[in-house]
Amino acid sequence: MAEQPPLTRAHVLNVVLTYAAVASLWILLSDKAVEWLFSTPAQFALASTIKGWLFILITALMLYTMLRRRINQSTASPRLSGRQWLPILLLNSLILALTAMAIAQNIGLTRDKEVARLETIADLKSRRITEWLGNREQDLRQIIDNPRYGDLSPSRQRTKPSDEQAQRLTRLVEFISAEGFDGAALFDPAGQPLWQTPGAGIMSATLRDALARVTAGKVLRVGPYLDELGQPRLDFLAPLATAAGPAPVIVLQISGSHWINQILKPWPIPDSSGEATLFRQRADQVQYLSDLRYRPDSALRLHLPLHHDTLLAAQYLRLDAGQRGPRVLSGKDYRDTAAFGVVYPVEGTDWYLLAKIDKAELNQASFKESIWIGLISLLVLFVTNAGIILLRQHTRLLMTEQVRHSQAQRLQALQLLSAIADSSEDAIFAKDREGKYILFNRAASQFVGKPAAEMLGQDDLAIFPPDQARMLMAAGRRVIENNRVQTEEEYLTLPCGDRVFLATKGPLQDNDGQVIGIFGISRDITGFKRAEADLREREGLFRALVEQSLAGIYIIQQGRLCYINPCFAHLFGYDSPGALLGVGPLHALASPQDSERVAELVLRCEQEGGDIHARFSALHHGNQPLEVELYGRRVDYRGQPAVLGLLLDVTEREQVEQALTRQAMELRQQNEELERFNKVMVDRELAMLTLKHQINELSRQLGLPPPYPQAPMPPEEHP
Repeated sequence: MAEQPPLTRAHVLNVVLTYAAVASLWILLSDKAVEWLFSTPAQFALASTIKGWLFILITALMLYTMLRRRINQSTASPRLSGRQWLPILLLNSLILALTAMAIAQNIGLTRDKEVARLETIADLKSRRITEWLGNREQDLRQIIDNPRYGDLSPSRQRTKPSDEQAQRLTRLVEFISAEGFDGAALFDPAGQPLWQTPGAGIMSATLRDALARVTAGKVLRVGPYLDELGQPRLDFLAPLATAAGPAPVIVLQISGSHWINQILKPWPIPDSSGEATLFRQRADQVQYLSDLRYRPDSALRLHLPLHHDTLLAAQYLRLDAGQRGPRVLSGKDYRDTAAFGVVYPVEGTDWYLLAKIDKAELNQASFKESIWIGLISLLVLFVTNAGIILLRQHTRLLMTEQVRHSQAQRLQALQLLSAIADSSEDAIFAKDREGKYILFNRAASQFVGKPAAEMLGQDDLAIFPPDQARMLMAAGRRVIENNRVQTEEEYLTLPCGDRVFLATKGPLQDNDGQVIGIFGISRDITGFKRAEADLREREGLFRALVEQSLAGIYIIQQGRLCYINPCFAHLFGYDSPGALLGVGPLHALASPQDSERVAELVLRCEQEGGDIHARFSALHHGNQPLEVELYGRRVDYRGQPAVLGLLLDVTEREQVEQALTRQAMELRQQNEELERFNKVMVDRELAMLTLKHQINELSRQLGLPPPYPQAPMPPEEHP
């Protein structure tokens, strides 16, 4: 590319003057255009923001176009390929899609927010109307339930009222005026006026029909309706309670529609097109009960056809009675203007309250937010694409530096890998697709007893017996075929003897992801396997000793049996340990008289330590008594204190001991009897010997031979 002349002062001045001219024309023309197109302050502020952003965008593009031709580029920027353009297009499409979703969600949120606001307004105003009607009926009930007004009977009203009656009437008028009623009147059952306040309206046909429907103890609401003078009126009727005779009917009147306008006209947003109207159905028409915002003095005078397709009130009244709950509607209002509203029924009446706003207001609110979302999206698009361009340029600047350092980094990585492999105690190796070694570390050389240089280029047949070598080569082929890492144990014969290795092998891939061989790490686990076998043998021996022991072995933790051997279960008549473990604590197996003592011994041993050696009576599963001997000692079981011990069945030994005790007592008694008998016999023999000696002595004195053989003298006869 030919070198361009350097940037001169004339060119800089040309750029500056062009920029100043364009900026001046933009400011002059754009301000006039904004003043001509927009009128409200909100629209003017939004248009000014958009105008400023457009000014920045246009001037930036202009400066870029004018200065780009003067930039001396040493190398031409390569064009992006279709594959490189795809991520950029996808990113821009994603931003636009998210913008569209955000605008759609904003429109939905704006609508939902307006629906919630209209529902709140409609619910609040319908409740206020219901409350207002209830208060007026309660005012009338205070009058008819007050016994002071019971003497306002027709017979008494035909004469001039007494002073007391006049005072009552005065208080009644004051009460009626204070509660907001415009007038009151008293009629006899035949409909003849008995008394009325100055502000009471004249008798109308609607009121005359209502007098015939009045029942004792109930308040009748009439209207709103147009009286004979064409004025809106709302009446509340109820009969007075009298001691005797027909009850007169008192009528409290509210003239005009000011009462409903005070509830409906206030709106929480001053500049809103919102409006609350009250309507009901009359034959095949919609009758509006309140004055409308855009049609004054229309209360009870405006009637629209019920078959109107888009009228909000008509849409609601065409619904079935069971569907006339709170409902959101979209259509047109009485002005034939597109509107959006919520209808709530007024409890206890056939009235319905409509809270609505113009659709233009709803669309304007969502449009303003959507404009801001769109502007933010444009800004994000601009920043994103500018970032991509800057990133691409920065990447191109770094490519040369990366290429320059790549060889040094690879060499350093290879040296580091070699150092790590040689310092490892595990055998680390790598093979090509034919199964020949291309990496063999120091530990692997020590295992096979051959230097690493000799093993490079050899396969497993040069190291291991043929069957083991074929097994290792088959495992390598599976790793290449499956293209995944696998771990398995290998039993190999080495110069040092038979060894067991835990081998982890995985595919070795090039820069394009193609498998060019396998790598492997083998750890000698022969000692671990032997220790595992010894541990398994010891565990089996211990389990056999415990399971086949003739003594009941138990472990108690937190007061409950958590392990017992089969002999323990068999001692108490259970088929398996699991059936007995559900019993819970050990003292539950003891007899009632020993249960508390056993529980105390176990608890003391588990908490304080020491040994247990005690006997107690237990109950067999078949309710047979048992005598057992308990041994126990505190141990640590799974990190918590526990009691480990033996339980011996000493029932037979107890019975043998008791039998031996009985036999000893019997032998003692027999020995005592024999001793007494021996003593008697000895005394008799001694007496006979003494007598024989005496006879022999007498015979010698008489000169006769002794008749008895010479016998030794008893000890007591010796001189």
